[in-house]
Amino acid sequence: METEEKIMESEAVIEETPKTNPIEAQYNEGLKNEEIKSLAAKVNEQSAQIEELNQQLSDAKTRLALLLAGIAQEKLDESAALAAGICKAGRSPEEAAKEIADAYPHLKAVKNEMPKFAASGSGADDGFSAVRRIFAKR
Repeated sequence: METEEKIMESEAVIEETPKTNPIEAQYNEGLKNEEIKSLAAKVNEQSAQIEELNQQLSDAKTRLALLLAGIAQEKLDESAALAAGICKAGRSPEEAAKEIADAYPHLKAVKNEMPKFAASGSGADDGFSAVRRIFAKR
């Protein structure tokens, strides 16, 4: 009796499973493989884009650290190349910028200070006395 029930159950399961054509199964398998290949190509493309963006971000951080360390804007490309080598050794961009600024002082920005003149003279020969005399007569 038990065997008859098992046979009936197995026949019911067989009837419930859809019967697929072997050619149709191969076609469906091919579609799945194409989808997988397509998705893998997209993942590889996006991975390359992420790598490029990470590189650009790292370069921007390095350049910012160099500018904050006082490196001249005209010397930024040269300094960035030096900093990239130091950063590959495991140092942060800030540490690399400080090391470059200390080791290569010619890369630092030169601050041009404008001379300051004061017009506070009270003497007769302070340079502004002639101007004061002209306006005093008016």
